[in-house]
Amino acid sequence: MESITITTKNHETYSAVSNFFIDYYMTEANGEFVKVYLYLVRLLSSGRAVTIADIADHFNLTEKDICRAIRYWIKQGVLQLQYTTDKILTGITLLPLTPKAPNREEASLLSMLGVDDATEPEKKEEQPDREAAATAEAIRTSAVIPKKVTYKPAFIAEKKNDEDFGNLLYQTETYFAKQLTQSDINSLLYIYEELHFSPELLEYLVEYCVSIGKKSCRYIEAVALEWYKHNITSVEDAKAASKNYNSIYVTVLKELGIRSRVPTPAETDFINTWYHTFSFDKNIIVEACRRAIANRPQSANFKYVNGILEKWYQQNVKKLSDIDALDEQWESEKKKSSTKKKGSGNQFNQYKGSTDGNAVSEFESLFLQENNE
Repeated sequence: MESITITTKNHETYSAVSNFFIDYYMTEANGEFVKVYLYLVRLLSSGRAVTIADIADHFNLTEKDICRAIRYWIKQGVLQLQYTTDKILTGITLLPLTPKAPNREEASLLSMLGVDDATEPEKKEEQPDREAAATAEAIRTSAVIPKKVTYKPAFIAEKKNDEDFGNLLYQTETYFAKQLTQSDINSLLYIYEELHFSPELLEYLVEYCVSIGKKSCRYIEAVALEWYKHNITSVEDAKAASKNYNSIYVTVLKELGIRSRVPTPAETDFINTWYHTFSFDKNIIVEACRRAIANRPQSANFKYVNGILEKWYQQNVKKLSDIDALDEQWESEKKKSSTKKKGSGNQFNQYKGSTDGNAVSEFESLFLQENNE
C-alpha cells in the first residue's frame, strides 16, 4: 500500500493532542468523555475562560454530563482541579500523560508505532498510579453532592418500565419482603439518576445493605452518598470498601474486650455513625477505643467511645496527627493555667488525670464523664 500525506488548504489553527492520550487513554473512554477532553485541549490553546455551563451548551449536554466526564478523566490521572483556599473551583489543569502498561491487543499497535514496551523503565509504569491516587484523593475531598430532587409520577412510571431499574425495584422488594413506598423509589431513583450508579453497582449496594441487616432505602441512600464521596464507581471498588468496613465491627469489639459475639443493633448504629457520619477511618476509631480503655479499664463502653469520637468530630479531626496536636495544645494550656488553678479547690484541681500519653486529657475526661454518666 502506497504511503499518504495529510495536508490542509486553509490556514486553520490546530490543537496539539498528546499521542499518549490517543494511544492509551482514548481507546477505553466513553465517546462523550473524549469529546469533552478534546474541547478542554481546544480551550487551553485559546486561553479563553469558560464555565461548565458553556461546555454543556457547546455539546448540547447537561452540566451533570460534563461533570461526569471531568470526574472520569480525574480518576484516570488526566485532569486535576484547582481550588482557592476557600474551596472555590478556579480551574482545570491538564496533566502530563504517560504510557500505560500494554495488553496483548495493543501489541500490534505498539509494533506499528515502533515502540518497544520491553525497554520502558519500570518507574514510568508506576507513575500513572501515583498521579491517579493523588487526583482521586482531590476529587474525594471536594466532591459536590448532587441535590436530591422529587421526581414526578410520570417520570417514575417511565423509569419503572426501564428494564434495569425495573429489575432493581423487583429485587429490592423481594429482599425487603414488602412493597416499596414512594419515598423508597425516590431514594433509589436519586442514586440511579443523580449519583449515576450503574445498575450493577446499585444492585450490589442493595445486597450489601440487606446482608448487614439494613432493609431501609434511607440507609441505602446514606451508604450511596459515602461511596459517591469516595469515588467508588465499580462493584470491585465497593467490595473492597465493604470488606474494610465489615472488619471495623470485629476490630471495635476486640479493642473493647468483647469476644465471641456479633455487635448488637445499638452497637452497629454507633459504628455506622463513626464510619459514615463522622467519616473516621479505622485508625482513629481504634485510638478512641484504646483511650476509653485507658481511662475506664473496667467500664469502657460504646457510649463512652462515642463521647470521645463525637468531640473529635466537633474539633474537625481528620487523621491521627490531628489528635496529637490537640493533646499538645491541651498540655500547653494546662501548664499556663496550673498556677491559677493551684489552691482554688475546684473539681479541676481535685481530679488527677493519668500521665499516660495514650490516656485522655484531664479536661477531656471530665467532659466525657459529664456526658456519659
